[in-house]
Amino acid sequence: MLTGTEIDDGYQCFDSSDRQQSPVLRIGFWLTQAFNMYALANALEPLRLANQLAGRSVCQWQMLSLDGQQLNASNGIATATARLDQAQTLDVLILCGGDNLHLHTEHPDLRPQLNHWAAQPISLGALGEAGWLLAQIGALDGFRCSLPQPPASLTFAAFSTLTPVAAPFCVDRQRLTCVGPQAVQGLMNELLARTHGRGLVLRMEKHAARQARPLLPLQDAPAKLQATLALMNEHLHRTLGIDELAETMGISRRHLERLFKGSLGCSPSRHYLDLRLQRARQLLRAGEQSLSDVAVACGFVSLQHFFRCYRQYFGAHPREHMGLTKAQDQRALMLNAPASSRASPLPHLI
Repeated sequence: MLTGTEIDDGYQCFDSSDRQQSPVLRIGFWLTQAFNMYALANALEPLRLANQLAGRSVCQWQMLSLDGQQLNASNGIATATARLDQAQTLDVLILCGGDNLHLHTEHPDLRPQLNHWAAQPISLGALGEAGWLLAQIGALDGFRCSLPQPPASLTFAAFSTLTPVAAPFCVDRQRLTCVGPQAVQGLMNELLARTHGRGLVLRMEKHAARQARPLLPLQDAPAKLQATLALMNEHLHRTLGIDELAETMGISRRHLERLFKGSLGCSPSRHYLDLRLQRARQLLRAGEQSLSDVAVACGFVSLQHFFRCYRQYFGAHPREHMGLTKAQDQRALMLNAPASSRASPLPHLI
């Protein structure tokens, strides 16, 4: 399981010893024509977020197909792929097809390739109805699996060796299955948890919960909270301790923490760090100060600590945001995906 120095209830900063404790999870997404873009997007987002919160590449991914051609998703978006037989080393291969993929078993190359990969010492998975292709070649025999209702062209009685479970997704040893696009994120989180520990997935869930929380209008916030937020903004250069903030507000530390948790969904320390990092990006984009000056101006005691925290929050090194316009800034974030994924890009998703 990942270990590190906790930055309150949000992210963790990792040092060099942590980087040696967990391997990079290498995933290939095997796409077919008219693949389900919704399912693929739901698979990629947890991987991107895991890299961001871990502050390093804990997972890498490739877009693959039988011929290495550009494919169109079910919604018409074109996606570049690399040849499946030229894929980089994989730990997991996941089949991502369209609603009618189970009808394509007559493809001269598809079934032999499925049999080949099912015999390899890696994990093999499928998203949604693509799982029925694995069932047809016997790749799910002896494994628990989670599959959607069988298509009309298939008779469930013919799959007497299947062991279906009543769950949205299932990871059983070297097989990964799920019932549909909505269950894909849970499947990927489980895969990440088994590789890198549930602590990482817990931080991902907390991050997602904060992002989904509606913005609280400042005028509706408790007066003590408003005053504390103003005080924090006035002291980004020399940060105040939480006890010092509470004492200035004339309340207990516990009461202050309850105010932040109830209204902003995080601790005072977490929000204070967010403010400092957001201010740091503003200064970097202005391009008028050096990295060390920005770090000092935002209350960081060392450049190394600033770099780690910044990368975890924005998914990029501070240097990548120096002097950038907003549009360039967004592009820098997108290009921060692992090199293997950029070789077969899906820039609007990664």
